Amino acid sequence: MGYRLPFVTSVAIFLLLIAGALVVGLDAGLACSDWPLCNGHIIPPMEGKIIIEYTHRMLSTTIGFIVLANVYMAWRHRKESPKAAKLTFVSLILLGVVAVLGGVNVLHKLPRGFTAMDTSAAMLLFATYVTITGINLAQHRRENGQFEENRNVLALRKRAMWATGAIYLQIVLGAFIKHSHAGKVWVLGGDEWLSELITSQTVAEVLMYLHFVISVVVAGAIISLFFHSMQKKVLKFEASMVAGLLVLEIVAGFADISANLALWASIMHTSLSSLLFAFSVFMTVETRLGGELLRSGSLVSQRHHSTGNLG
Repeated sequence: MGYRLPFVTSVAIFLLLIAGALVVGLDAGLACSDWPLCNGHIIPPMEGKIIIEYTHRMLSTTIGFIVLANVYMAWRHRKESPKAAKLTFVSLILLGVVAVLGGVNVLHKLPRGFTAMDTSAAMLLFATYVTITGINLAQHRRENGQFEENRNVLALRKRAMWATGAIYLQIVLGAFIKHSHAGKVWVLGGDEWLSELITSQTVAEVLMYLHFVISVVVAGAIISLFFHSMQKKVLKFEASMVAGLLVLEIVAGFADISANLALWASIMHTSLSSLLFAFSVFMTVETRLGGELLRSGSLVSQRHHSTGNLG
């Protein structure tokens, strides 16, 4: 199956997440009043917010076909990489969940905030393809003698899992705050953003402070992972990327609030959160497999060669 198709799929899902943030930011989610058609048309008149929502739907459909291609390729190569094959079927289920949740939201006009479930499932789909990419990359490196199991990498497994879990929790809560307009209630004030779920300024404040608390937990988990990676001298590039993205994501969060939740700031915040999650998931895969997948293959080969000479 290889790792390139899952990697391309991961990039496509990342773009879908950004497109979804654009739909929410422009309040275009209900520009198409029905589903799966758009205002009764397969191809609706392209005007106003319909362009944004319809483009998002077409991107989702394209990713659906790419996921089916992954399932087909994984099934053909299931004996070589059975874990990846199973995960592609999980991804198919997640894709169905994302589609059904999106359809239910449009057809039943659910209260603001429920669309965060859609985003949460899409994030799990994103994580699934980052994981498949890692598993298949490890398989590729094994076949080329470029994979070396390292106890120090395995020792980081729990810390990586904690960091990934905390980041996912932060993203889910952040999505709910954004979709329910709790952030607007807290930052902009006024009653116009109140809804069935965010009934008062106090509710919005509680959610925002909870978001800050989880951010502190995320920061602690990542700092711990970073220093242990440096101490054990493994996964240093990945740990540096995760730590760097954390700093940028925090800056983006404050910029989002300072800019009164301007669209550009929200998109930047979402993009960095998604990238942080992706790198953390990839690092978790490496710690589960026990090898450094982004390390230069020549270094591993050179080390084997040196060990052979010593023997």
